[in-house]
Amino acid sequence: MKRILGILSLAIFYITSLASSESTPPVKTSKLPVDKKDPRECDCFTVSGADPGYFQHYKLWDFRAVPLKKTEEQHPPEQDDDSDEWDEWGEGEDIDEDEDEDEEDHEYEEEAFPGSLYFFKTTFDKDWISQKWHRPRTPLAPVTMVNSKRNVFFTKAQDRKDPKATYLVLRTTRHNNFTSTAEIETRVRNIFRCSLRVHMRILPISTVVLQPPHSQEWPSLDPNHHAIAALNDGPNFGNSTSALADASRPPSGACVGIFTYHAKNCESDIEILTSDPSHRVRYANQPDYDPLTDQMIPGAATVADLPVPWTGWTTQRLDWHSDRSRWYVNNQLQEAKTYRVPNLQSRLVINLWSDGGVWTGDMKIGDSIYLAIEYIELAYNRSSDGNERGKIPPEENHGGHQRPRPRPNTTEIGIEDVFEDEERFEPETEILTGAWKKKKKHNRCKKGKKGKKCREKKKKEKQKHGKGGGGGHSTGPKCQRMCNIDELHFGSVD
Repeated sequence: MKRILGILSLAIFYITSLASSESTPPVKTSKLPVDKKDPRECDCFTVSGADPGYFQHYKLWDFRAVPLKKTEEQHPPEQDDDSDEWDEWGEGEDIDEDEDEDEEDHEYEEEAFPGSLYFFKTTFDKDWISQKWHRPRTPLAPVTMVNSKRNVFFTKAQDRKDPKATYLVLRTTRHNNFTSTAEIETRVRNIFRCSLRVHMRILPISTVVLQPPHSQEWPSLDPNHHAIAALNDGPNFGNSTSALADASRPPSGACVGIFTYHAKNCESDIEILTSDPSHRVRYANQPDYDPLTDQMIPGAATVADLPVPWTGWTTQRLDWHSDRSRWYVNNQLQEAKTYRVPNLQSRLVINLWSDGGVWTGDMKIGDSIYLAIEYIELAYNRSSDGNERGKIPPEENHGGHQRPRPRPNTTEIGIEDVFEDEERFEPETEILTGAWKKKKKHNRCKKGKKGKKCREKKKKEKQKHGKGGGGGHSTGPKCQRMCNIDELHFGSVD
C-alpha cells in the first residue's frame, strides 16, 4: 500500500510540474533581431519615397530623455578631441569651435537651474555647435540680432506624461535694442546629399517652459551704445499674436529655419514664419529672389499649407538628392524641386531668429518664442566618401542675388570656404542620447593658418596609430546590410 501511495505521489508531482511549466512561459535567452532595433548593425541606409537614395552614414540625436542633473555616472569617458570622425576636419580648415571655454561659461558652471540644462554642457555639443555671433542693425534689418549659446537648452517636456521626458529648446527674445536669437549648426561641413528629419513643434504662448535666465550679457541696454529700434512702437509694427492674446499660437515676428548650407546661392530651406497661419510652411532652393526685377524666381520657392499645424508635434523632413530636393511632413510628400538643387558639400543649420525686417517682422518687446525639438535624425553621405564635388552653375539670369532679407546664416564666420584635402572614412552609424560634458583641458589647434602645423602633426599621429588617414580606405564601401530608416522607425515617437 505504501509503495502504491509513493508511486501516486510521484505521478501527481510530475503532472503538477508539467502543468506549471506549460502555464509559465520559458525565460527568453535570445534578443529580438538587432536590425529591427539598432541601426548600428546596418551598413547603409535608404528612405521612403520616390527616391530611396543610398546613404553610407546615419545619426540620431535623441533629446527625449536627457539627464538634467549631473551624477558621477553621467560623465562620458574622456577621449581625444579629434577621435570622433563626425568631428573630423580636413587639413588647413578653419574651425568654428571655441579654442577654450569662455569665461562667461565658467560663471554658470556651478549654478543650477531646476528643470533645464544648457546645450553646450552636454556631449551633443561635439556634433552641433551653438552660435554666438551677432549682426548689427541695417536699413533692411532694423533690429540688432545677437545669437547666444544660452538660448539653446534642454528642459522638461511638460506635455509628456513621463516625468523624465525632455526636449531641446531654441529661444528668441525681443529686448529694447536687440533680439536675442538661437542657432545650432553641425561642426561637419562636408555633408553631400542627405535625408534630414527634425521632430519639432513651435510652442504656443500657453506652454510653460522651465528655462535658464534670458541672455542679457550683450549688447548693453544703454541707448548711447545701441540705438533703440522704433519699429516696435510705431505704425510699422505688425499684428502681434501676443497682443491678440491667442494662447494657442506663438507670438509673431520670428522665423524657424531648417536647412542645408554651403553659400547663399547653394542651400535648401524649410522656413516657418510665426506670423503665418499655423499650417503654413515655406520651401525653397536658393536663390529664390531677383532684386534686379524685385520678383520671386519661378520654381524656386513654394508656400505650402500642411495637413497638420506646426504648433503640434510634426516631423519636418528634407531629402537632398542629386537631381531634386523633396520636402515632407510626417513622411507625407509636400513639395519637390529640381531648381538649383545644392551641389556642394554643406553643413546643416537649425535656427530661430528675428531682425525686425520685412521677412520676419518684428516681435513685441518682452515677447519670447520657443522651438522645441525631440530628436534630429540624419541619413547622409559626405564628400569624403568619394563623391565628386560639383560646381555652382553660372548665374545666367539672376546674378546670384539673394532675396532682400539678411539671413542669419550668412555671417562673418567664414562658412563659405571650400575645404580641401579631406580624409576618407569608413561608414559610421551612431545614436546619441546625451550626457554631461566632462570638464577637461582642451587640446585644440588654433584656427586658420596659425594652427596648420598643429593639425598636420595630429593628422600624422593618427595615421601612425591607424586612426583615420587616407591610406587603404575604399571609395565605394560594400553594403551587405541595407536598412530603410522609415520602415525600422529608428527615430519614431511612441
